[in-house]
Amino acid sequence: MLFRLAGLSALLLLTTVGSLRAQAPVNLPSETFKQQLRSQFLHNDTAQAIINLYSKRQAGGISWMVGGALAGGRLATSGGREITSGPGYTVYEEAPAAGTVLLVTLPFLGYGLGKLLHYSNGNLGQVMTAYGAGQGLPRSLRRKLKPRFFAQPIIEYTPFPVTPAR
Repeated sequence: MLFRLAGLSALLLLTTVGSLRAQAPVNLPSETFKQQLRSQFLHNDTAQAIINLYSKRQAGGISWMVGGALAGGRLATSGGREITSGPGYTVYEEAPAAGTVLLVTLPFLGYGLGKLLHYSNGNLGQVMTAYGAGQGLPRSLRRKLKPRFFAQPIIEYTPFPVTPAR
């Protein structure tokens, strides 16, 4: 009961903070970095496709980590509840051990972390610097550049001042 109450309060807090953050435009450092790269390579569709690839893979890494954390939280709080009861007996479901929860969630967290590290902004900067200097793309990166990354429109980012509503 205590875990469910804590989980509900955390969910409520995250929802409230998320809705407050949605009111004001926020430029994260990674978004600013990618916007600078997009404006630097504005007329190069291959460079835009590389940026799109890295953005999608970073988002995929985050989703794997969030999914693993949510699954681990659900597993950790799922046990210890009453299944059936009758006159003179009660059957409880045992909570899984912490080692079991870690064993189940660590592959998801590790895979997501691996994607985040491999497709980090630092690696993107190195690839784009080498590409801008005229070096060819590595074969592994060329294989990953699918037509869907080229299909996204190239839009020049122009910031404009916004006054918040009162």
